[in-house]
Amino acid sequence: MVTIGVYGAFAAKAGRFLLILGSVTIAVPQLVLWAIVKGGSDPGYWLLALALFIGGLGLGLAAPILVSVVLAGVPGRNAGAAGGVLSTVNQIGGAIGIAVLGTIFFTTAAGSTNGPPALTDFSDALSIVLLTSAGLYIITALVMFALPKSAAEHTE
Repeated sequence: MVTIGVYGAFAAKAGRFLLILGSVTIAVPQLVLWAIVKGGSDPGYWLLALALFIGGLGLGLAAPILVSVVLAGVPGRNAGAAGGVLSTVNQIGGAIGIAVLGTIFFTTAAGSTNGPPALTDFSDALSIVLLTSAGLYIITALVMFALPKSAAEHTE
C-alpha cells in the first residue's frame, strides 16, 4: 500500500524502471533473510518483519504496472489475447515457481539426515531456497531491460 502510490504518480513514464527496481527490492530482503537464517540462528520477529516489509515494498512497485509495461508493445487489436496469455503465463509461472522451490526445500531438508530433519536442516534448506529465489529475481530484473521503457498510455 505504501509504494502503490508511486504507481499513480509516474508509472507511465518510469514503467520498466519500476519493474526492475521492484524486482531488486524483492531480491535484497531475501538475501538479508538468507544471511539471518543460515546456520540455524533465531533471527527474531522484528528483523524478519523488516525484511518482509521491504520485500512487500518491492512487490508494490512491480505488481501494479507489470501488465501495462508488458502489454505496451502489443497492438490494440491484440490486447485482449495478449492479456489472456499474460495472465495464464503468470499463473503457470507462479505454480511452477512454488513447485520448484518447494521441491528444493523439502528435498534438501529431508536429504541431509536419516532420521527426522533437525532445525539446522530446515535452516539450510531455507537458505538454499532464499538464494535461489533472490537469484531468480535478479535474473528477472535483467530480463526486464528487454521490455518497453514505459507503460502503455490509456487513451479513450
